Amino acid sequence: MKKIFVFFLSLLALASCSEDLGGRIDQHAVIPVPGPVSVKSVRSIAGGAVIKVTIPDDENLKGIVAEFDRNGQTVNVKISRYVDSLTVEGFSDTNPHTVRLYSFNVNEERSAGVDVTVNPLTPAILTVKPEMIGSYGGVKIMIRGNESHSALAVCLLRDADLSDLSKPVSQMKWEEVTTLFTSSNDIRLSRRGLEPTEAIFGVYIRDHWGNMSDTTIAVLKPIKEIQLDKSKFKNAALADDNCPTQNATNYPISSLWDGSGQSAVPHFFASDPGNPSPCWLTIDLGVEAQLSRVATLPRIGYVIYGGGAVRDYEFWGSLAPTGQTVKENEHGFDDTWFCLGKFTQIKPSGYDEHGLPGPITAEDSQAFNDGNDFEFEKSEYPRCNDPIRYLRVVFANTFTTYEYGHGTSNRQVQTGEITPYGFVEEE
Repeated sequence: MKKIFVFFLSLLALASCSEDLGGRIDQHAVIPVPGPVSVKSVRSIAGGAVIKVTIPDDENLKGIVAEFDRNGQTVNVKISRYVDSLTVEGFSDTNPHTVRLYSFNVNEERSAGVDVTVNPLTPAILTVKPEMIGSYGGVKIMIRGNESHSALAVCLLRDADLSDLSKPVSQMKWEEVTTLFTSSNDIRLSRRGLEPTEAIFGVYIRDHWGNMSDTTIAVLKPIKEIQLDKSKFKNAALADDNCPTQNATNYPISSLWDGSGQSAVPHFFASDPGNPSPCWLTIDLGVEAQLSRVATLPRIGYVIYGGGAVRDYEFWGSLAPTGQTVKENEHGFDDTWFCLGKFTQIKPSGYDEHGLPGPITAEDSQAFNDGNDFEFEKSEYPRCNDPIRYLRVVFANTFTTYEYGHGTSNRQVQTGEITPYGFVEEE
């Protein structure tokens, strides 16, 4: 009996020697090295390339690894035996780069290497040319040229020392103001809450791999602005307003300025489904003000980029509206009204060729729920900063009316907070 037990233990020990431990075979086990990789095609992309390979027909193959130098470090990118292409990326230039491909077995033992040359397209840090302007409450950064929709960090810097504007960028006394993130090709990013004091501002672009663009510099002075006091707001209820609430208790017009920033009843506005389209309502601001921008919040998290959520906005201003209809004017507004701006709900990844939402990214969803920040542009609407007492909000299109037309049976508007900013003369 004792001999049998010892023999049994010996078998267990022997089995454990050939067992796969944590994905690796014991060093005494001999596993042949798989055959080398062959390259089928190379497709250049911004800052990298996609390499398509022929997977060796070898039972000992576990996967393929690409090895290359990036920013002075050796980098490995692996794929399993069930995938036939791999992406090498993060190059900061368009120079030729050598990538060496290996197949490997379960013991991570590699085949002979196969070299392939990749020629990256221009990376986003070189194609994007940010522009800065001083705006109400801060600085606005315009990003264009990210055709590859690469994930980018937009880094804003500030130096309050104006004594020597000719000093090199490396000698600036930079303080980091903020870092904003985007993958959009064409977007305006704003940093608010800055003192209205002239300073040197700098901005540079950084990608996922730490590559950085040059720093763009401008001397800017943010323009003073305040958020208007919403406790003074009320529904003007003019005769030509045409966007009645569906239920004045659950979805009141006053929810547009209740300051809650919430989406629960009664903190969002819902119009009657049968109201005209476009439709509008008028807010009495309670003071005369010069507006710089209007921030909007949706009914947060509800039918993102769809249904009765507002797609297209217009904002109009007047000092003393009559409530009369003048047929020859846009929307029939009386002659006291002037347009402050027309805007579309922000969607960082862009709308499709028909103006419909198309695929919705995580950044899109975040942007929708965070709301819009519509800044009025004097170059487009010369009177946009003129004094007003009444703010008319035009819901030019919901996502439903844009897709199916203004004659659709459901023209309901659902939206949240409306927050005007600007300048109010001291009383």
